[in-house]
Amino acid sequence: MSTNEQHGSAFGHGVDKAPPTEAAELRRRMAASPAGFLRSAAWVPWKPEGTPDGGSVAHVVIREKPFVPVFTDPADLAAGLPDTEGRPVPMHELVTALPEEFGIVVDPTSTADANFLHADVLAVIREQMRSGVPTDDDA
Repeated sequence: MSTNEQHGSAFGHGVDKAPPTEAAELRRRMAASPAGFLRSAAWVPWKPEGTPDGGSVAHVVIREKPFVPVFTDPADLAAGLPDTEGRPVPMHELVTALPEEFGIVVDPTSTADANFLHADVLAVIREQMRSGVPTDDDA
């Protein structure tokens, strides 16, 4: 996950020039590096209690591949998935807990902002975690 002034970053073209909002700041931090991503927390949808698989992370299937949607803004989660509950989850916990075939899609309600971390990318991040990439601000 790298950024540059001309091509934006892995988290969207021009993310470094986004207006100064909390969501934009979170996206900048997530785009800065694997450690920045892992140190971030984003809003994750949960299936409501009393439904099949209630109390588990909601996911979507895109082109026959499973992804967990995460949101940098809780209002976007509520607008995009109104029948789910959102919880802030540290990305290092989500990456560790996801089955290996799952990816993560960041901000899927906006075509301009949506970014995909496919399962193979998460596998590399998991390996970096085992190799000592810091996952919290104390590191």
